[in-house]
Amino acid sequence: MPVVWDYDELLTFAEGNIADVFGKEYASIDTYKVRVRLPTPPYLLVSRVTDIKAKLGEYKPSFVQTEYDIPHNSWYTVDGQAPWAVAVESGQCDLLLISYIGIDLQNKGERMYRLLDCTLTFVDELPYEGQTLRYDIYIDSYARSGDILLFFFRYDCYADDKKVLIMQGGSAGFFSQKELDEGKGIIVTKEELEERAKIPKQHFTPLLHTNKTRFNRADIVALSHGNIAACFGSHYDQKGHNPSLRLPPEKMLMVDRITQLDFHGGPWGLGMMIAEKDIAPDDWYFPCHFMDDAVLAGSLMAEGCLQMMQAYMLSIGLQHATKDARFQPIPNLKQIVRCRGQVIPTYDTMEYRLEVKEIGLDPNPYSIANVDIIFENKIVVRFENLGVQLVEKERVRSQELGVRSQEQQRLLYHEVVAQWTPRHALYTEEQLIEFSEGSIVKCFGSEYQIYETKRCPRTPNGDLQLISRIVELNAERYNFKSKSSLVSEYDVPVNPWYCEQNNYPMPPYSILMEMALQPCGFLSAYLGSTLPYPDEDFYFRNLDGTGELLREMDIRGKTVSNKVTFISSTFFSGIILQKYEFELSCDGQAFYKGVTTFGYFTKEALKNQVGLDGGNYKSPYHETATGKRYTINLLSQETPPLQICGVEVWFPKQLDFLDKVIVMPNGGKFGKGYVFAESMIDPEAWFFKAHFYLDPVMPGSLGVEAILQALQAYALQQDLGQQMNSPRFGHVENHTTVWKYRGQISHERHQMYLEVHIKEINQTPDMITIIGEASLWKKGMRIYEVKDIAICIREG
Repeated sequence: MPVVWDYDELLTFAEGNIADVFGKEYASIDTYKVRVRLPTPPYLLVSRVTDIKAKLGEYKPSFVQTEYDIPHNSWYTVDGQAPWAVAVESGQCDLLLISYIGIDLQNKGERMYRLLDCTLTFVDELPYEGQTLRYDIYIDSYARSGDILLFFFRYDCYADDKKVLIMQGGSAGFFSQKELDEGKGIIVTKEELEERAKIPKQHFTPLLHTNKTRFNRADIVALSHGNIAACFGSHYDQKGHNPSLRLPPEKMLMVDRITQLDFHGGPWGLGMMIAEKDIAPDDWYFPCHFMDDAVLAGSLMAEGCLQMMQAYMLSIGLQHATKDARFQPIPNLKQIVRCRGQVIPTYDTMEYRLEVKEIGLDPNPYSIANVDIIFENKIVVRFENLGVQLVEKERVRSQELGVRSQEQQRLLYHEVVAQWTPRHALYTEEQLIEFSEGSIVKCFGSEYQIYETKRCPRTPNGDLQLISRIVELNAERYNFKSKSSLVSEYDVPVNPWYCEQNNYPMPPYSILMEMALQPCGFLSAYLGSTLPYPDEDFYFRNLDGTGELLREMDIRGKTVSNKVTFISSTFFSGIILQKYEFELSCDGQAFYKGVTTFGYFTKEALKNQVGLDGGNYKSPYHETATGKRYTINLLSQETPPLQICGVEVWFPKQLDFLDKVIVMPNGGKFGKGYVFAESMIDPEAWFFKAHFYLDPVMPGSLGVEAILQALQAYALQQDLGQQMNSPRFGHVENHTTVWKYRGQISHERHQMYLEVHIKEINQTPDMITIIGEASLWKKGMRIYEVKDIAICIREG
């Protein structure tokens, strides 16, 4: 690529005569006491200019393209990666472009350049040593406010042709010394203070906790050297993990001390940190930015904000959720910078005030904050939505190379979280019991007083209450637009009833579904979904879902975590529909995830349900089909017990839903087998009391369980698995099942029946997989449809 100006010429532009670079037309500018310049070394971060489209005296849209070669073993990098400030500052040639247009011929040495605003959006990781950064810089327009000329610019940054950073909404102006001296900084209005006071408090329990609230220069230098334990305490020792989680080298440090650390401070309740930087006229960054107009670079002030955020993330122990991570920007997060003052060479102190507004662990540990920079009692810079995440090095490399899947990366993350994360309950088991069958107010507070005297949607209770606590909650009541989320935990008993009654100590599929879905109901209630409609009497029902079983896990005696995310909410014709995502994990491994939809319905809407077939009767297959069939009456004393390899098989007592089974070996719409089953519903069955209080219906998950038992009965009748030594039933790993409900099994005595069309039977020496499509009826109405329902038989 041709070079317009090389590094030596740019150095001349920064500290020599402009006419030697741009030509004799600019010679008069060299007589002025101040002009637009690039920074001088070590903050001259441009290697060459490769293109320019602009003309002297023409204030029109203009363009310049520059490159910067990041040196190996550079003085500012952390393990070979450039800091935030360098990635941003290397796009500094908006200065050269406005100078080339001839702004100093207007200013005549009386006005100085100052940045006002910009929005920074990273789209990839920070660049590395040896990479070349290319900046496509555009000036789009100009404006004048009195004697002040403003220009509006933007740039795109590429690292070796991969876009990594977008700067939009850039604005800068030229100000007299008097105007700069009289600047009032960022003014906080009364309305802003009132809005700030209304921000709802959130909670995040630090993964580690330090008793220190003040940190000196030696502590900050320790973080620069990667010695986290020396700063926060011996229990922060990383034992060799995360060597790159450290602040930049000492010369690049823009924080000298932390004067206040409060894990629950700030308007969001997620943390506050106050830090200071000592300012002196001979500090390295004044002479180089700029010659004849020394002022602290905005990128370095922003770097100080980043370093504060990094220190805060280390203080709350987010590094214990990673093994070998780097600090990286959060992709596609718009970070807004406003500059309304300057920091000049003097003996003084600059203060940072950081307030955390969001913390999370998924998909990577991250934090988002606002930071004010205060100098001479004025807010000179405000940085909004500053976002940092911890990303595993291997994860970054594998995304580039396509080596490791997103799911594998998430499992690596969960593995470490499980090792390190202590939990504190935001909502205890006692509060969850109150929600399921007691006082709603004792769980959620006085806003829910209307439900103390009327029925309301609840979560299951008793044997079906599969939540022990809520440990993380990122939600705002009545906010149905943002993606609210929670993390719940369930302490699985050492010998839970659903495993004790089973043939093999794996939780039945219906229990996995209940573990996954119940926290969705809690989050929906916390958001206040029905509070705006105090006169309505809503019933909460699951409508459909997709569940992917990633792996079988023995969860007995362990804690299962569930990350639930609210996706959307729609209200129409008296019905509220809500969509959620869920992911169950245990021992640091995700094992069941999916998406589901719930609805709030009035009593009248439930009464008028027409099922899946629009109110028409769709008969089960066996009623009209011909062919060989076997009938098994499971209630008859004369029916021999079902066996596999001579061993009796029984269904868990509380989950035994089959009275009669009909097997057609070559039947069904796929011609690979068919099974029909029926059961008489007992209104005194245990699950009506557990699901739900004052609204007894059979959980849809138990209908799915009945379908799975029918598949098992089919397998047993067909003697599948006889070639194995010690076969058992199990879940099919890496398999997705889809369900749809358009009705419910109500609290009355009636017949429930179901059918499964066998779709696939796949056999290997050590496993047999059976996959089917199923339907379930009540009173002649088809109300459930389940696709790709599956079981396997494998060696025990």
